[in-house]
Amino acid sequence: MKKTFLTLTCTLMLSFVVFAQIGSIDPDFNPGTGFGPDQWSGKCEAITQDPDGNLLVGGSFKTFNNNTALYVVRLNSDGKADNTFTSPFDDSWGAEVRQIHVLNNGKILACGTALQANSASLPGIVRLNSDGTLDAGFNAPSSVTTCSTFDVQADGKIVLGNLVRLNADGSPDNTFNTGSGISGGSGFGSVRINKVRIQPDGKILIGGHFSKFNGDTALLLARLNNDGTIDNSFNANSNFAPAVDGFYGQIYSLKLLPNGQILIGGNYGNSNSTAFGIDRLNSDGSLDTTFKITHSFSNIRNYTLDVQSDGKVLAANVNFGTPAEAFVVERYHLNGELDSSFAKKYVNSDVKDLRIQSDGNIVFVGYFSYNPTGIMRLLGDAPLLSVERSSEVSSGILMYPNPAGDIVHLSNLNGSSSLTISDISGKTIFRTGIRSDQMSIPTLSFTKGTYFIQIHKQGSTYTQKLLINR
Repeated sequence: MKKTFLTLTCTLMLSFVVFAQIGSIDPDFNPGTGFGPDQWSGKCEAITQDPDGNLLVGGSFKTFNNNTALYVVRLNSDGKADNTFTSPFDDSWGAEVRQIHVLNNGKILACGTALQANSASLPGIVRLNSDGTLDAGFNAPSSVTTCSTFDVQADGKIVLGNLVRLNADGSPDNTFNTGSGISGGSGFGSVRINKVRIQPDGKILIGGHFSKFNGDTALLLARLNNDGTIDNSFNANSNFAPAVDGFYGQIYSLKLLPNGQILIGGNYGNSNSTAFGIDRLNSDGSLDTTFKITHSFSNIRNYTLDVQSDGKVLAANVNFGTPAEAFVVERYHLNGELDSSFAKKYVNSDVKDLRIQSDGNIVFVGYFSYNPTGIMRLLGDAPLLSVERSSEVSSGILMYPNPAGDIVHLSNLNGSSSLTISDISGKTIFRTGIRSDQMSIPTLSFTKGTYFIQIHKQGSTYTQKLLINR
């Protein structure tokens, strides 16, 4: 009777996985009321995921699920607040966190504006310990009063959108010299850098609203050498054209692709009439004409995008042509065609940051008030499903619950020979032979975090991530 019930439960759960439409709201993500106190002062600007599967969110909000959460909060994978993390910031007028980055040692870099702690002003970038307390070993110069974007080099140095580079301890790196920096631009918006991305070779991409870099023409996008000088082997100028009265617009999104190409998004004027705010560039800055966004409207603004491992692009766009469908998250194929298999998600205000999680699900934050306010998660192609549902490892093998607490169950193991579990460092922490169709593995001794289960079956090996979250 017990085996029959287990088989029926697995069948029902697998049916849910098969028929849940990609792009639909994830019912296992429960952030309560979201961010507040309201959509005007409860805005979210940034989200990232740490190696344990937790989500860090930054913005100008002051509460999360009606509890105090000043400008930064950490959420468990189910959307609930992680109470082991506490914001270090004071309630101060105009304060917000604009970007968050988790370092390899678990510490957290956060940048923003008007941040204070213990009634004292903080620099525009700070480093937090894993529990949210300020890391006293990081001291950015007080001259960096605000910061909206940054990226971290392989050597630990930090390049700010202010065109300043800091050493790993926060001290200025005086070997980085960008001359007169960015200038020019026209029309709406101040001259600024909206996004910094470090390439694997150490070169630095900057995108925003500018027309010159250190006196050289550089429309909206430039690449710098490691010392801060412009890289003249990169030229994207021919991709852009004035949109309105000499206004070229802005780049808001930059994404580096494994093959060296670059995805850009924004509200820029474009010399390629078949693209509307999202383009793919070759490594030298030239346009990849094989990628052409298809739309039912012709004028969009893109604030944020991310790319799946299969190359599909998730984008948060603003449609100027149809107010009822103005703010939308959608997906594109590798050639830019709209992916009709993905259920578009409309919200009522801007989406400011979007991330494809390590489990394939899509989480995004912004200014929208869509119960909950400011955050939403959608089902992706390969979701790690929660306690109420199972996840299919491969070849019909089922694993549940995932995330797990004290135990994880596997079924449909017929023909499998062995199973190993390793941590994120690759260390094997559990190994066993398989002698039946189903088995249960106690996980009470596992620390909270991400693990990999490998199942060897009929000459093949199948791998699935397992989250331990208790």
